[in-house]
Amino acid sequence: MNEKFYRDGLRFSCIGCGKCCTIEDGLVYLSDSDIQRLSKYLKLPREQFLKKYTHRENKHRVLNDFPNGECIFYRHDKGCAVYPARPRQCRTFPFWKSILVSQSVWDNTARECPGMNIGKLYSAEEIDRIKDGKMDT
Repeated sequence: MNEKFYRDGLRFSCIGCGKCCTIEDGLVYLSDSDIQRLSKYLKLPREQFLKKYTHRENKHRVLNDFPNGECIFYRHDKGCAVYPARPRQCRTFPFWKSILVSQSVWDNTARECPGMNIGKLYSAEEIDRIKDGKMDT
């Protein structure tokens, strides 16, 4: 088996730049727990939250976005308007399986995200727990 390129850990600290919140055609997939957490945070009944802030994309429930692709909850002057209740997909970035496949994919993603390779050092064990859905950042 190949040794993980992140065996010595990886650094990441969100700096609130919003680059990951403003990706054209980026979809934020929502779990039931995301929906519950967000609707509670926004003090909205579940159905009202779903109607106002989400839509179906194939079989999945996703957050709405603006016509330019920016997340419905991103504010240029303040960042994420729901940061404490943000979806798990947002909470676990950049420790996604699709990014952790290789050093080159990590490095390529880091060119777009200034919070990667700085700040908190996550151990390989922590990264695996985040990647496997057992922990959030």
